[in-house]
Amino acid sequence: MIKTTAAILTLAWLAAPAFAGQADGKQLYQANCAMCHGDHAQGQVGPKLAGVASAWPQAKFERAVLQGINSDGKPLKPPMPVWQNSSFSSDGGHAPSKQEVGAIYAYLQTL
Repeated sequence: MIKTTAAILTLAWLAAPAFAGQADGKQLYQANCAMCHGDHAQGQVGPKLAGVASAWPQAKFERAVLQGINSDGKPLKPPMPVWQNSSFSSDGGHAPSKQEVGAIYAYLQTL
């Protein structure tokens, strides 16, 4: 019984970062992306991301967010901000980190 409980607690502890990353990604997405791409990444002013950008390799997604370059190597259409020259709402004027962009990417995989 004790070994089983310890094993379950260990698995829960190991899984916690994955769930935390998804929660952070959702929060970051809602605060910074949803206003243009929709609450569920279905598209609005900005294009649909669910099932589209989430299918890109993560490096291309990061490039799109941080540099404003799409999956074909072309500049994204305005008004998409180039986030490396800007700041997420919670970053206090600093460009978003690759970890933050990765968290959003991971969240988009769940949609």
